[in-house]
Amino acid sequence: MPSDSVEDLLKNDFDGLAEGLEKDRFAEQVLFKLTAKSRMRQGIVFFAGGLGAAFAASQFSGVVDAFSLQLAETSLNASPAFGELSHIAATLLLAGALAATVLVLRHEA
Repeated sequence: MPSDSVEDLLKNDFDGLAEGLEKDRFAEQVLFKLTAKSRMRQGIVFFAGGLGAAFAASQFSGVVDAFSLQLAETSLNASPAFGELSHIAATLLLAGALAATVLVLRHEA
């Protein structure tokens, strides 16, 4: 029947138009613009976290010394692992700061 070929032609035309719309990047561009503020905020938090980590790393020996002085006043200074204890305490303190930064970033995403 001749009407079948017209229906097939229309279906092919509509499929071609729909395919062109699916490849349109409009929706992707809109989503990109909408999430730009969130990405900027995450970038600032990453930068601040990195800068804070750099300062913390540069002060690591000072933190270890502070823990050493504090631990020297306790009865733990008789322990053979006394020197390691202050390093472990300073490492745990910095790990806590890193964990807090990760929690902030998780809530931003």
